[in-house]
Amino acid sequence: MKNIILDGVDEFRKRSNTAGAISKENAKRWTKRENSANLELRCSIDPELLRNNLEKSNYLEDEQVRLNGSVFHKRTDYDYLLSIIPPAKFNGIHIKMEDDCPQGGDDVRLCLLKSLGARNFREVPCVMCHNHLPVYDKYPLIDGTFYLSPICQYGYQVEVLFDNKRFFLQQICVECLWSNWNCNICQRADWFLGQTYILGTLYTFDIVSAARRCCSPRCSYCQTPLSISPLVVQQSMQGCYTLLNEKIACTACGSCNYHCIRHLDEITVAKSPNKNKLKI
Repeated sequence: MKNIILDGVDEFRKRSNTAGAISKENAKRWTKRENSANLELRCSIDPELLRNNLEKSNYLEDEQVRLNGSVFHKRTDYDYLLSIIPPAKFNGIHIKMEDDCPQGGDDVRLCLLKSLGARNFREVPCVMCHNHLPVYDKYPLIDGTFYLSPICQYGYQVEVLFDNKRFFLQQICVECLWSNWNCNICQRADWFLGQTYILGTLYTFDIVSAARRCCSPRCSYCQTPLSISPLVVQQSMQGCYTLLNEKIACTACGSCNYHCIRHLDEITVAKSPNKNKLKI
């Protein structure tokens, strides 16, 4: 019996050591892959711009800073969100809430707040309806969602670094996301599903251009349809959004630009008058 127990202990130690070795090996592989990808969101703040902003703004006498402790708004209710989305969607799956663990998306939140705070931008305009959205100090950061794009189509030119490349911060309000989007070229209306995006957070790709294409990409200069290989189209449909951030040469006029980024003047947003009026 004693030998059986010892054999069992030895077997358990062997398995534990093997599991530990596998865990260490996986950790090394994960760290190596994460470092090699460089998929890190970082601020891109001009020191001169920050210095000028500090000279113009006296934060010690700012009423909002005195009340909230920061230049950003402190959320007191969710009335506006609940006036747009149904109550069944008001949860942590469809809305980005504060993280329960320190490894959550706090780095993203701090990067966005630093980038906006350095420019004293307390509100940001929706790229579609141009209504200004208050920026809050906690998740959900806005009543809509942020996203990154290689070009700035509307609003303030707030740059951030992602994957060691410069991107512009763009945002869409919840009302536009939950409205009907029509293409001005082919009149199709079922290609953008804004209700599937999480509110109050950041997407690291252009969500408008990454939506299902109803028309082939056009040159941003001569408006000629681009000649793109079927492989590139297939990769884009499978979610390879890095292709949107690459400059493509137009075969007609020779211009090299981000032609795969969909321009907002090609879209009409028809806001629905029937909104949920439920209040907390």
